[in-house]
Amino acid sequence: MSIENKKNRAELIEALFQASREQSTRTIMFHQALTERLGLNATDHKCLDILSRTGSITAGKLAELTGLTTGAVTGVIDRLEKAGFVRRAKDPDDRRRVVIEISLDKAEAAFEPLFVSLGEAMNKLLSQYSEQELAILLDYILQTTIILQEETKKLK
Repeated sequence: MSIENKKNRAELIEALFQASREQSTRTIMFHQALTERLGLNATDHKCLDILSRTGSITAGKLAELTGLTTGAVTGVIDRLEKAGFVRRAKDPDDRRRVVIEISLDKAEAAFEPLFVSLGEAMNKLLSQYSEQELAILLDYILQTTIILQEETKKLK
């Protein structure tokens, strides 16, 4: 590899770091604006997102998945329950335990209209890439997610 290619590679990597930082900030700002419209906060929304993917889980499991304290998760569940997005229910397998159930219909009705424009813009953007390029983008995002999970654990 030539010195010029190394410089270009180093510059590209630096540009990717900077672009990733900006994307992270813009993602947080988007979710903050979106959740403010619904009277929630970004943490509530992300917990709701986790529940939409996991199905019914205990508050302890939600704390484990988010890295939040059980006390913080209780507050999240209280707010989501008050807004009608979740409910506490007896675990059908162990009546002594309580699980958090999401009201998918209510959550989808509230959130989906707010994502329409973003979804359309992202589909338009992604349509410009080949299948091979999309696979590279997907790999980058998946690997970044793993790194972020590991680095988050180190901070706890």
